[in-house]
Amino acid sequence: MYRVIEVARMLGVSKVTIYKKVNKNKKLLKNHIHTRSNITYIDDTGVDIIKDTIEINSSGSLGGINELDDLKKEYIDDLTEMIDYLSSQIQIKKKQVQKKDEIIETYKSILKSNRGKIQYLESKINQVN
Repeated sequence: MYRVIEVARMLGVSKVTIYKKVNKNKKLLKNHIHTRSNITYIDDTGVDIIKDTIEINSSGSLGGINELDDLKKEYIDDLTEMIDYLSSQIQIKKKQVQKKDEIIETYKSILKSNRGKIQYLESKINQVN
């Protein structure tokens, strides 16, 4: 079982291409695609099916500019997907930093309160002595 990104690397294409092949060949790949925890896995037979569809398309295509444009488009799609993912991660980190700052402020106020209590107790101890 291989993840989509692994299949893409093996076949020398982008993961977007693999997802497109999976969508176009759903019936053929039905028993060879498995999803666990939002990760798509493809078995060896599924990889062979995808490989065959890529070879058919690349040998039957005109190549040249159209193929290059498709590769550029896939690359841009991959980069856009990565930017979206990283942007969401930045938002998560901002929320975590904000929560950390709130916790620090809470601890500061607790420490101030405790210092006052300690000073009060020390003064009472000094009065007793």
